[in-house]
Amino acid sequence: MARKKESFKAGLGKRLKTWRNSRKLRLGDVSKMIAGTPGPLSEIENDKGLPSIDTIGKLHKNTDLNIMWLIFEEGNMSKKKPRS
Repeated sequence: MARKKESFKAGLGKRLKTWRNSRKLRLGDVSKMIAGTPGPLSEIENDKGLPSIDTIGKLHKNTDLNIMWLIFEEGNMSKKKPRS
C-alpha cells in the first residue's frame, strides 16, 4: 500500500509542476494566488508531501488548474475548455 501512495504522490507533484511551468509561473506566484508560502508547494512538487485539502481548494478557486487532472490525471490540465 505504501508503494501506491508514493507513486500517487510523485505523479501529483510532477503534474503540479507541469501546470505551473506551462503558465510560466514561479512558486512565489502560485503561493500569492493561494495566499500561501512557496515552501509547501516546493515540497509537493519535490514529492516530499501532499497538498492539504485547504491548498487543493485554494488551487481550485484561485487558478485555472483542473483539480481532477491534478489528483487523478483525468481530463484537461486547465478548467477552461480548449478553443475549437
